[in-house]
Amino acid sequence: MRQQKRHIATRTCVVCRTKRQRYELYRLVKTPEGQILFDNTGRMDGRGAYVCADADHTGESIDRGRLRNSLKAEIDDSTLRSLKEAMELLSNE
Repeated sequence: MRQQKRHIATRTCVVCRTKRQRYELYRLVKTPEGQILFDNTGRMDGRGAYVCADADHTGESIDRGRLRNSLKAEIDDSTLRSLKEAMELLSNE
């Protein structure tokens, strides 16, 4: 009997456009209420976008335009700053 290979979920980073396995990426989500949050569980409701966890995408390289298009939402400076801070904290762990 032939064994089936287990499917590994891949996602695309919105910054560098590389495909990676889901656990190698951070997920950002726009909730149904319109908030933009960092999703450390990977299971929050809403529209998601992924950013590489190991690359230097925590600084100015997060392109507000690409992230805005992926989440279909306007992103203000304070929201972008809080997302960057959350990702920097996780990358330092």
